[in-house]
Order: sequence, then C-alpha cells, then structure tokens
Amino acid sequence: MPEVLKAAADGPEPDYFPHYRQRVPRVWGRGPVTLMGDAAHSMPPTMAQGANQAIEDAWALTRVLAAVPEGVDVAGRLRAYERARARRARSAARVSGTEGIDRYAPPRLLRAVPDAVIARAYAAWTRHVSTYLSARHRKMRL
Repeated sequence: MPEVLKAAADGPEPDYFPHYRQRVPRVWGRGPVTLMGDAAHSMPPTMAQGANQAIEDAWALTRVLAAVPEGVDVAGRLRAYERARARRARSAARVSGTEGIDRYAPPRLLRAVPDAVIARAYAAWTRHVSTYLSARHRKMRL
C-alpha cells in the first residue's frame, strides 16, 4: 500500500484549481427515489457547506419520512422535501461559490474587516440557509 501512495504522490506539486459550480436542480428525484447531499447539490468545499447541507438534507428527509402515514403518496412527500431544501441549498451553493478562498488571494477589502465581524456575518448567514436552525424559530413547511 505505501508504494501505491508514493507512486500517486510522485510528480509535480498539486496546483491551484478552480471549483466547478453547478446549478442546484429543482427536482432531485423521480417516483419514490430522491437524492441528498452532493448527489443533489454539489458545491465548492469552502465554508464546509457541502457537509452542512448534506446533514440538513438528512434531517429534513428523516422528518418527511417519519411523518408519512401508511397509504400516503411517498413520492409526493419526497418532492416536498426537495422543494423545501432546494431553496436553502441553492442559497448556500451561491454564497459558497463566491467565497474569497476560491481565489488566489482574498479581496483587499475583506482583509480589512475584523475577524469578529466576519464570524458574526457567517453565523447570521448560516442561520439564514440552515433549515434546522430556521425551523427552531418557525415550523418547517413540508
């Protein structure tokens, strides 16, 4: 195994590469099947929103499936989950794609902003795009 890793690591140093941004689709599945996480809405790794949004998807999907009484259209409930999550995931993907870390150097203006201000802004933004955090203040509509 070490030989495989060494062979893979030999060569030129990794270079900066841009992250490809994809639009978050309106529908993530068909029939009794749906997607979640990066399979439904990939985004750049900045701000760890890919992982956060996957956790939010799991939480929302669990709520939807737990609330489905016998004989109810599961496919319709899955589309409701997709509609509820797509807006928030789209917002997270859009903002993550504009993060300065995706560029070679952060914008000069951002360097002048104190870390505490940036932290408060990120916390407010996370509350805005988080289905879980926003649901604590109002009931999630699924």
